[in-house]
Amino acid sequence: MTSAPRFLSVALAVAEGIALLVVAVGESVALVAGGTAAALPVAVFFTACSAAVLWCARGLARGHSWSRGPLVATQLLLLALSWTYHRPYPVVAVTTVAVTVVALVGLVLPSTTRTLSESSDTSRA
Repeated sequence: MTSAPRFLSVALAVAEGIALLVVAVGESVALVAGGTAAALPVAVFFTACSAAVLWCARGLARGHSWSRGPLVATQLLLLALSWTYHRPYPVVAVTTVAVTVVALVGLVLPSTTRTLSESSDTSRA
């Protein structure tokens, strides 16, 4: 059994993971194009973040309750991060806040909690 809020949260987490991967590729391209050496650790960091978010999205899609905690933490971090972009890139900040709030609400709704607890109960049986 799957719930619409959980499905939406999975879709948004996948989109966030892909966006993080795009940032990592952009930093790698900047490094190759003669950018600063700081682009390398940034690219590695965003690649690792992308992999973690996509792994948790996969867990959430499969109904694993462990995946919700890291995704909630990611949404809270993205909310804080969006504040740093509110002056130079207001469209990015507003988009990030909108996606993050929708994903966060979907993760904490009772229907998501219920389906995750049902999934973990059936996997233990």
